[in-house]
Amino acid sequence: MFFHNPLICLILFKTMKKYTHCLRPLFTENIVKTLAKGESVNIYGAKGQGRKRLLEDLKDCQFENMQMLLVNMRNFANSYQGFVEALAKEIGFVGKTIPRLATLLDELEQSNKDGKRKTVILLHHFNSLFDNDRLHPDYGIRFFDNLNAIKNRDNMALVCVTEKKHNSYMIYAKAVVDHGSWLDLKPKRLPELDSEQIAEEMQRHFSGLYSAESNPFNKIVTSHSQPYSLLEYMVDRLENREDADIPFAKRLEKWRKQFDKENPLLTSPNANKMVQGFSNWLGALRIGGLFDKLTYGFPNAIVDIVKLITRRNK
Repeated sequence: MFFHNPLICLILFKTMKKYTHCLRPLFTENIVKTLAKGESVNIYGAKGQGRKRLLEDLKDCQFENMQMLLVNMRNFANSYQGFVEALAKEIGFVGKTIPRLATLLDELEQSNKDGKRKTVILLHHFNSLFDNDRLHPDYGIRFFDNLNAIKNRDNMALVCVTEKKHNSYMIYAKAVVDHGSWLDLKPKRLPELDSEQIAEEMQRHFSGLYSAESNPFNKIVTSHSQPYSLLEYMVDRLENREDADIPFAKRLEKWRKQFDKENPLLTSPNANKMVQGFSNWLGALRIGGLFDKLTYGFPNAIVDIVKLITRRNK
C-alpha cells in the first residue's frame, strides 16, 4: 500500500526525524509550514510554558532552505541600537557601522533573492515593547511598519512571541500614544504540555528513569502552572544528584515547593481567573500594562495608575 513505497517512507522518516528533538514536535512542524507559506506569526502563551524552548527548537532544526535569527527583545526595550546590533550579529553582518533596520532587512532580502532560502526573524519577549510608556523613542511608527512589511518581502517571515495576543497590548510609540498594535500576525496559541511530551523530554535527559519514578514526575509537572520551567528546575537538580538520600516522590515535592517559593506566581486556577478578570477590567480602562507592575512594585504601580486615570479624565 501507500507506506510500502521506499521513497515515501524515506521522506516521512526525514520529516519526522527533523522534529524529534522538539518539545512540541507537531506544533513546531505546523509553525514551520505556516512560515514556509510566507505568513508572519504571533506565538503567545503564559510564562513557564516553554516559549523560549520552542524558538530554540526552531533554530536547532537547521533547515537547508530556512535560516532562523533569534533576538530576545526583553534585553533591548530601552536600547533600540542594541536591538539592531543584536540582529546584525545574528545575520553575520561585517562592518564598523551597523546600518539601519530597514537597510539590514533590504540586505537580507537581496541575499535570498534567488528564492532558495527563507529568513525568519524570531523576536522573543516581544511584549516587552508593549504596555511600556518608557520604551526607547526609536521604537516608533517606522519600526513597527518595518516589521509589518516583512511579510511583503520575498523569502522573509516574522515570529513575535508574547504572553497574550499581540493585539491586546498597547503601543507607546513615538508620536502615537496608546495605539493598539497594527501588526498583521497570524495568532498561534502555544498548546499546553501533555504527559507524553513531558515523558519524552525526560527520556532525553534520563533514559534510565524507572516508570515508577517517571509517573510522579510527570504528574507534578503537568499539573503545575509553569510546567516547562518546573521541568527545567527539576532536571537541573536531578543532574546534580541533589537530595539523593530522600525518596524520589518526596524529593520532587520538596523541589516543587522550592520552585514555587523562588518563582512566586499564582498557581490556583480560580486565582488566575480572578487576576485575568481584573486585568481585563484594567484593559478596558486602557491601563492594563500597569497591572504587571503590581507584582514587583505595588506602591509605584498605584501611583502610576492614579496618575493615568487622572490624566484621562481631564
